Amino acid sequence: MSQQIAVQVTGKDGKLTENFEDNLQITKTPVPAPQDGEVLVRVLYRPVNPSDVYRLIDMPGRGPTKLPFVPGLEGYGEVEENGPGTSGNYKTGDRVVAVPWPSRETGMGTWQQYVAVPEKNLVRVPDPIDSKPASQFLVNPVTAFGLVDDMSVPEGKWLLQTAAGSVLGRIVIAIAKKRGVKTINVVRRSEQKQELLDLGADEVIATDKEDLVSRVQEITGGEGAYGALDAVGGKEIGTVLDSIRASGRVFLYGALGGPEVSYNVLKVIYEAKKVEGWVLFDWLYRGGDAKEKLQKVWDLFLDGTIQPYTGEVFPLEKAAEAVQASLRVGRGGKILIEG
Repeated sequence: MSQQIAVQVTGKDGKLTENFEDNLQITKTPVPAPQDGEVLVRVLYRPVNPSDVYRLIDMPGRGPTKLPFVPGLEGYGEVEENGPGTSGNYKTGDRVVAVPWPSRETGMGTWQQYVAVPEKNLVRVPDPIDSKPASQFLVNPVTAFGLVDDMSVPEGKWLLQTAAGSVLGRIVIAIAKKRGVKTINVVRRSEQKQELLDLGADEVIATDKEDLVSRVQEITGGEGAYGALDAVGGKEIGTVLDSIRASGRVFLYGALGGPEVSYNVLKVIYEAKKVEGWVLFDWLYRGGDAKEKLQKVWDLFLDGTIQPYTGEVFPLEKAAEAVQASLRVGRGGKILIEG
């Protein structure tokens, strides 16, 4: 049976540690044989997302993780082989992504050369879209579109977002601008401000030198932002809540500030503000129109609204170095793993 290169999360002595380098192993495994209804995909590029990194380490409050598994929540690939019971609609070499890839169910993510994917999960990549941007389709562009769409900010009102210098944050700026929604973008370093303004951000607040709440009140004329998208959580979510209007919502979709949050409950109660956990697939399959939503995202690729920001590219054998690069402050574009 032919072999492939795969990145496995094995842990140390059978358990995850806080150090991802202890937990990763480059190995060779059999190429998976596609089962009934599956298509074998040769994966060529996969990004390193924070959601991938969270899975590589032990985190307080998370239950036991079944080891070993192959990480990787998204990527770009080409069809290699159809399994039994497939339609035959996909030919060898067809360009595809998957929504979702099967990693959650099987522990077999995209950080390997081949993945057997249920045919129903495959999504064709439009010909004009390059492979590297396509590899980033799901976690950032679809999430950014979903967050903005779900918040439903009226035209001309203000949307606040944290971690605005991220790839996802840049996409939020572009989508909001296309919809006529004004953005207040929160970053931690002043040197990030001009770059985001050049991309079309209406306002940028750098918390190393500016007070978030007072600046938002100044920008919005005391009204507060209509709503907020927060990737940080932690203790900083309190200032995000203080920056939105009464009865406004905060979509909490990340945990860059750690798994615990802290805010003044009385302000939430008496101002009827809401903190809502936001998960991509809950939004995507809500209402049963997932394919229509995904096509809207591809349309934003095609008209140039969404332009994923690609950074360094590492070979699969250097996945640990790719993860380390993804954690660097000011790293630039999204780190990709190739091979």
